Amino acid sequence: MPRRHAETPRTLALIAAFKFLKSTLLVALAIALLHLRDPDTFAHVTGWIGSLPIVTGHHWVSRAYDDLLGLSPHTFGVFSAVALTYATLYAIEGYGLWRGYRWAEFLTVISTSLFIPLEIWECLRHFTAMKVVGLAINIAIVAYLVYLLRMQLDSESKAEPVRT
Repeated sequence: MPRRHAETPRTLALIAAFKFLKSTLLVALAIALLHLRDPDTFAHVTGWIGSLPIVTGHHWVSRAYDDLLGLSPHTFGVFSAVALTYATLYAIEGYGLWRGYRWAEFLTVISTSLFIPLEIWECLRHFTAMKVVGLAINIAIVAYLVYLLRMQLDSESKAEPVRT
């Protein structure tokens, strides 16, 4: 049986809930993307988005809309598969953190840390407050989990008897 915390800290439960929320949102996105593979649904959605005043009022929204029009049904399928893959990863992390499994802490540290350089680059490239908030949350999660893991490993090394 994998090692677990004696009692799951509330912060781990909060991080787990955050992972479950991200997983749920990604599943919803994947389903929406699969529906956009249908030409009638795609035409309806793009027509509705095109009628919104924000599309013509902002350059970046207009460009995103034009990019959306250029996507093929195959691309929507690929994006959907990627979203489901990440949803699965977040669900596994959330479950493990909720249950207090140490492997989940290591998995979360590794998977979250891998994207921090990309998030920093994206913040520098196209700065928005939401990107900075997301980056700060991910850095805080990694820092907390590393701290927690170090505390556990330190306490275990002190508890083990010295063999001679």
